[in-house]
Amino acid sequence: MKKHFKGFVAKVDLLKSKHATEDKNGHMPVILLGIAGEMPSKNVISGTIAENMSLDIGAVYLFTAKEQDYDPEYGRNFTFMKLSYPLGAIELLQASDFVGNLKVVDVDSTETSPIEEFEEALSSK
Repeated sequence: MKKHFKGFVAKVDLLKSKHATEDKNGHMPVILLGIAGEMPSKNVISGTIAENMSLDIGAVYLFTAKEQDYDPEYGRNFTFMKLSYPLGAIELLQASDFVGNLKVVDVDSTETSPIEEFEEALSSK
């Protein structure tokens, strides 16, 4: 199972769902809408964390994600790190070219192929 996503480009947007609620600090959750690169399917960030990361709604950034400890209530859990300031059009094209086509990895799936396990073992060294 993939545990580290080294670089992906995503747009930050408010989570528009009837299940979305404010966190204890009154901030609504945000969702990372993938544009390019490989990213986890769990892509919602607490509004407070997004605020602390200085994420602007509607802006596009380069991110990385790393898996944290498994949570019995929520399952697999990822920490996102912003690697860039908001990207302009040219920077977006350059970053997208660098990280490759969008691939959203279903992190809730329990199936992994031997190739994925081998790639994960290589990337963790």
